[in-house]
Amino acid sequence: MHKNIKLLLLASIFTHMGANLLAPIYAIFIENIGGTLIDAGIAVGVYAIFKGIFYFLFDKIDETKLSKRAMMCIGYALMGVGYGLYVFASSPIHVFLIQIIISLGETVINPSWSAIIAMSLKKGKEKSIYSHFYGYRSLSEGIAAIIGALFAMQFGFALVFSLMAFFSLASSVLSLLVEEYVISEPEKVKVA
Repeated sequence: MHKNIKLLLLASIFTHMGANLLAPIYAIFIENIGGTLIDAGIAVGVYAIFKGIFYFLFDKIDETKLSKRAMMCIGYALMGVGYGLYVFASSPIHVFLIQIIISLGETVINPSWSAIIAMSLKKGKEKSIYSHFYGYRSLSEGIAAIIGALFAMQFGFALVFSLMAFFSLASSVLSLLVEEYVISEPEKVKVA
């Protein structure tokens, strides 16, 4: 497996694991800061809507002028900052603004992440790579959801948010180790 794939899969697993520390208890957090279940729904909606808007805006940018590695690093850092800001959120409006920051971070990451993965895949091994990736990511998300609920109950939400920020910032550092330009192996030419 190419080094880039290992790094990018690990970075993605870290960030998704961090996000899933909060996922099952998100509505409880919103309620703790004076929100309602509808506010929790709005927060998730704000995230998805702004992510869509940001994808359309990013389509207008000339990607040849951007470093994919730098974009991933910035995106993971934005997500980490967003997760860290949850510590200071005291109303649903704060959460909505944080969701916009996190959605921007993910939007900055995904096109570059996908492009580097595509450049690094070995032909004929795509299914195997993605099967392992989604399997490991799903396992880590499930474990993180359980741990996040236990930690929030035992130590409070601030620790959960700190861990979420740490995992995204670790992903940011990992993304700096990615080789941006991968030269594919030349295909063997059959001689008749």
